[in-house]
Amino acid sequence: MPRAKKTEIVIAEPARIAREVLSYEQEAEKTVQLLRVPVCPVRGSVIYPSIVQSVDAGRSISVAAIQAAADGDKNLFIVSQRIKDIDEPKKDDLFDVGTLTTILRMRRNPDGTVGTMIQASHRAKVHQYYFGESYIEADIEILEDVDGDTAQTIAMKRELDSRFNEVSRGKNLQQDTIQFIQTLENAGQLADHIAFNLDFKLEDRQALLEELSVLERMKRVLVLLVSELELNQAQQRIQQQVKEEIDKNQREYFLREQMKAIQKELRGEEEGDDEVEAFRAKIEKLGLLEDTKKEVERELNRLARMHPDSAEASVTRTYLTWITELPWNTRSEDMLDLKVAEEVLAEDHYGLEKVKDRVLEFLAVRALRKSRAEKGEMTVADVNKGPILVFVGPPGVGKTSIAKSIAKALGRKYVRIALGGARDEADIRGHRRTYIGSLPGRIIQGLKTAGTKNPVFLLDEIDKQGSSYQGDPSSALLEVLDPAQNAHFTDHYLGVPFDLSEVMFIATANFVEQIPAPLLDRMEFIEFNSYIEQEKLEIAKRYILPRQITENGLKDNQVLLTDGALQRLIQQYTREAGVRTLEREVGSLLRKAARKLANGDLKRVRIGESDLEKYLGAQRHQIERENLENLVGVATGMFYTPVGGDILFVETNVMPGKGLILTGQLGEVMKESARAALSYAKKNAARFHIPLERIDEREIHIHVPAGGIPKEGPSAGVTMTTSLISALTGVPARHDVSMTGEITLTGRVLPIGGLKEKVLGARRAGIKHIVMPKANTADLEDIPTHLRRSMTFHPCETLDQVLEVALEGGLAALERQAITDIVPSKLVKKPRGKLQPSASA
Repeated sequence: MPRAKKTEIVIAEPARIAREVLSYEQEAEKTVQLLRVPVCPVRGSVIYPSIVQSVDAGRSISVAAIQAAADGDKNLFIVSQRIKDIDEPKKDDLFDVGTLTTILRMRRNPDGTVGTMIQASHRAKVHQYYFGESYIEADIEILEDVDGDTAQTIAMKRELDSRFNEVSRGKNLQQDTIQFIQTLENAGQLADHIAFNLDFKLEDRQALLEELSVLERMKRVLVLLVSELELNQAQQRIQQQVKEEIDKNQREYFLREQMKAIQKELRGEEEGDDEVEAFRAKIEKLGLLEDTKKEVERELNRLARMHPDSAEASVTRTYLTWITELPWNTRSEDMLDLKVAEEVLAEDHYGLEKVKDRVLEFLAVRALRKSRAEKGEMTVADVNKGPILVFVGPPGVGKTSIAKSIAKALGRKYVRIALGGARDEADIRGHRRTYIGSLPGRIIQGLKTAGTKNPVFLLDEIDKQGSSYQGDPSSALLEVLDPAQNAHFTDHYLGVPFDLSEVMFIATANFVEQIPAPLLDRMEFIEFNSYIEQEKLEIAKRYILPRQITENGLKDNQVLLTDGALQRLIQQYTREAGVRTLEREVGSLLRKAARKLANGDLKRVRIGESDLEKYLGAQRHQIERENLENLVGVATGMFYTPVGGDILFVETNVMPGKGLILTGQLGEVMKESARAALSYAKKNAARFHIPLERIDEREIHIHVPAGGIPKEGPSAGVTMTTSLISALTGVPARHDVSMTGEITLTGRVLPIGGLKEKVLGARRAGIKHIVMPKANTADLEDIPTHLRRSMTFHPCETLDQVLEVALEGGLAALERQAITDIVPSKLVKKPRGKLQPSASA
C-alpha cells in the first residue's frame, strides 16, 4: 500500500543519518592526537600557558611524577585538585582540564622535597587517568585557543588594560609584573596573566583555564576585575571610616586631656581625674547595652566637668557607684542535678511535697532548655527565664524557709525583702535623683546585695502591702512580676532598663483574697496547708529538737524528750497551723532542763508525757471529744480554721412559742443555713411524720457552742438539718458520726473546702464515721492513707442519704417515731434501755 511505503521511508531515513553521524564521530576520534604524560596535582592554584613558575613538591606522588618527567621528555601535566585537603587524590578529585608544562630545571632538597622551574605551554584535556604505584599518568589532548572577531578583541583588550590599571593601584603587585602585563600584545596571554596574578577564587580561575574562546575568556576576566574593583572601593570606604573614627577618638582624647589640664590648674589637685578614669574602666567591663552605656557615659562626662566637692558631683558619684556595682551580666550557674536538689529539699523540710515537686519540675525544664540551647534550637534568653511563684498559707508552715532551701537546691543566691506595711511605690521603683537622699528601689538594692542577676528573690508578705497618696506598691510590682515586661524594668533612680527576666521571684502570703487580682494573675499559685499532728511530730523530732538543743548549749545525750511528750505538747499546749509556737515551747522545756544540768542536780534529763505540767504548767487547750451517747437534737459537725480543724456540736431545742432563735455568734451565711434547714424540714414534714403545728406553733432554738467564738460558713448546713430533724422527730443523732456539707432547699448536698483539716480534727476527737459531700471525694487523696483506712467515709448527694447515716436507725426510725405531740416532761425511750430527756421543752 502507498501509505505503508511512505512510513517505511520516514523510519529508515533517521536511522541512516544516525549511522552516518556515528561513523563521522568515530573517524574524528581516530584523528585526535593523545599524549601520555606524568601528572602533578597541585592544590589551590591554576597555571596558565606562557607562565614560567617554580613548583615545590612534597607529596610522594608529585615528587615521583616530576622525577619521571625529568627522566623522560621533560613534559609534565599540572592539574588542580577540586578539594585541596586530600593528600591522595582520585579521578573525581581532579579537574579534567589542566596545563602541559616543560621542566626547565629541577633540584632535590635535603628534606626529600623537590623544587622545579616549569614553563607552561598549552591547555590540555584529560581523556584517561592511570593511577600507578608511585605516580599518576594521563592521556591528554592539546587544546588550542579559538580566536574571535578582531575588532571586538581589540576593544575588549583595551578595556582589560584600563580596568587592570585601576585594580593594580590597590593591590600589592610588583612593579615589574604590572609593567610586563601592560606590554603583552596577545589578548589570550593578557587574560591568562591577569588571572594568574590576581587573587580570584579557584573555581573562577579554573573556569578561565577551561575557556578556549579568547573573547569569552576576556569577558570573564573583565567581570572579575569589575567585581574586584568594587570590592577595593568598599574596602577603601571602610578604611576611611575607620581612620575618621580613630581621628575623632584622638581628637576627643586630646580635648579631654586639655580639659583635665585646665581643671587641674583651676583646683590644683588630681583626685577627680583618677576617679573618673576608674569609673570609665569599670563601665567598660560591665558589657552594657548601647543605650544604657550612652546614658551612663553622659553622666560620667558631667562628673568630669564638675568640681569634686560640689553637691551635684556627690549625687552623680553615688549614681555611678550604683551603676558599676550592679550585676548587669553576672549570673550564677544553676545546679541542674535533680537528685542532689531533691536531697537538699528533703534534708531541710518535711512534707511540702507539692512545693518540692514544682521546684524539681522547674529544674527538669531548665535542664532540657539548656540542652536545646546548646544545639541552637532556642535562645539563651528563653533558657534563663525564671518562674514567678506565690506561696499562700497560714503562718509558720514553712513558706519563707522553703524559699531559702530552693535557692540552696538551685545553687543560686538568696534575697529576701519584707513587703509588710509597704505603702509607697518608691519602695519598688526607687526615687528619682532630683530628690535629696534618693536611692534605688528595694528590687535593685536586693540584686546589688545578691551580686548576681539570677538570684532567688523572696517577696515576703506580699498580701500585707498598703496604699497611700504616695502610690500603690502592688501596682509597681505588676511590671516586676510580669514575664513579658520585666526584661526591661526601669528603676526611677537608675533611669535605664535592667533585665529581671532571669530572677526567680517567690512571693508569700497568708490570705490570697488580699492580693490584687492583676498581680495574682501574673503568679503561679501554690497553697500551703496546715501541718497535721503526725507532720508536726516528725518536724519536731527532725528539725526543732536538734536545733533547740544546740541553741540552748546542750548535747544530744544530755536531754531526752519522749514522743509521747511531744505528742501531748502538740495537742494540749499549742493550737496553730505551723510549728512556731511548738518551737517556743520546746525551747522553754530545754531551757528548764539546761538549768537543772547547770545546777548539777542531774546529769541527764528525761522529759516524759507526765512531766509537762511540772515544766510548763497546766494544759492550755482542751481537745474536743465526741459525745459518749446518742442524743436527741445534738449533731456533730466539723469546722476549719487557719490553725487546723476540729469538731463542733449543733444543739436544737423545740419549745412552746413561735419563731427561730439562733445563738452562738453565728455569721450571716451560717444563719442562712439554719433558715434553709428549717424550710427543708417544713417542706418534708409529712414525709418525716412531723406535724406542721409542731413547727409553726413552737419556738425552735438552734445553738452552736462555744458562744464566745464567732462562726461563719455554709458547711454546717447538713449538721443543722440533722440536729433540727432529730429534735422535731425525737430520733437521736449518732454520736460517732461527724458531718460537713452545704445544703439547698431541695435537699442537695454541695461541696465544701478544708476537708482534710476537718477530717483530721474529727479523728483526733475519736470520730470514726464521716458524712461528706460526694463532690469532695477527690479530696480524700490528701488525707494520709493510714487515717483513711481507720475511718469510714459516707459520700452523700442528698440530705436523705445524710439522715440515713446520721440518725440512729436511719430514715426507717422516722417512720417508727410517729410522734403527734410533744409534752415538756415526756421522756424518750432509747433502744439501749436508758431513759433520755427529750430535746423538746
